[in-house]
Amino acid sequence: MSLLRGPLSLWGCYFGSSEKHLTDKLQENKFFPFQVQQPKVFVMEYYKDMIWKGSLLFVISLVTSIIYFKSKQDFQDFSAFFAAGMLSGLWLVASNIHRRRLIINHIKETYQFYIKGRLWHEGPLHQIYVRLVAQRDAHGKLFYSLIINGYLLEVLVLADLSDKYEEINVLGRRIARNLTLNYFDFEDISVRHVIRHKPPETFKQEEEEVEGMENVNV
Repeated sequence: MSLLRGPLSLWGCYFGSSEKHLTDKLQENKFFPFQVQQPKVFVMEYYKDMIWKGSLLFVISLVTSIIYFKSKQDFQDFSAFFAAGMLSGLWLVASNIHRRRLIINHIKETYQFYIKGRLWHEGPLHQIYVRLVAQRDAHGKLFYSLIINGYLLEVLVLADLSDKYEEINVLGRRIARNLTLNYFDFEDISVRHVIRHKPPETFKQEEEEVEGMENVNV
């Protein structure tokens, strides 16, 4: 069950496993985390989770400093440490407070990324993708995260730190299929990659290779 929705739906405040949470979201909206603006145009608006992390850092630093100064000992001064924590928290909130907007437009075959209502980047669809990311714990066990990322985009975490590879892989492929985006496995070279969009140079190279084979056959 998720505690947050709308622009806060990716903040990771939910109970249960990440794959179960993502499955529930996809049952509610097959295009999650996007909404359909019009056929073949998907839009999502979000706030970065650094807002709540910065707020938490500020509150912890503030409360700890109050407790410290009430029972302050003369042998050591930590006031600079608490001040740095509060300033860092405020900076995280202030630098991430603006709403983001990401548009996937299959009609124009582009994506657009806005911050504070201003266009930050526009690029072709082969530059945005769904990907499985893996990391090892201290014992060498792999845990997987599912993300949406792309050139000059911020990483959007759809599912975080699950050891269930097959379930996360299926969900990633499903999201990529629903949004008609490229999908990449956690390994750089994998038969599980699904390529739906290619750079123009790739198409040109393939055409030249086909023409070369035809000339050889002749």
